[in-house]
Amino acid sequence: MLKGSLKSLRIQSLVAFALVLVSLLAGPVAAYSSLFGSLAVYLPGLLFTVMVMRKLGSDSTTFLRTAVLAEFGKLTLTAVLCAVVFIWVKPLAPGFFFLGMIGVLVAGWIGLALLFQE
Repeated sequence: MLKGSLKSLRIQSLVAFALVLVSLLAGPVAAYSSLFGSLAVYLPGLLFTVMVMRKLGSDSTTFLRTAVLAEFGKLTLTAVLCAVVFIWVKPLAPGFFFLGMIGVLVAGWIGLALLFQE
């Protein structure tokens, strides 16, 4: 399970890097906007993975409680990071910001699908 989670995070990292490089063709503002969008999804997902993997193998009640709290924390942190970027990063290309977010989110789903295929 840990190996699959690391594979998913690796796929997300590669997609984020590729999106930044492609966005660089549109300019530096697009590139860093895409990077911030990618990080707004990647960092909360990374923290979720760390929190849940620490409780893997413990009793089911503890694991479920940790998973629920980690998911709530992930959603909250994503919202806070989005707000911080939109408030303090000027200029920002919102389309590229959301491109980075959606790209990393979809890459996470693909990584999860590959995990269950093995």
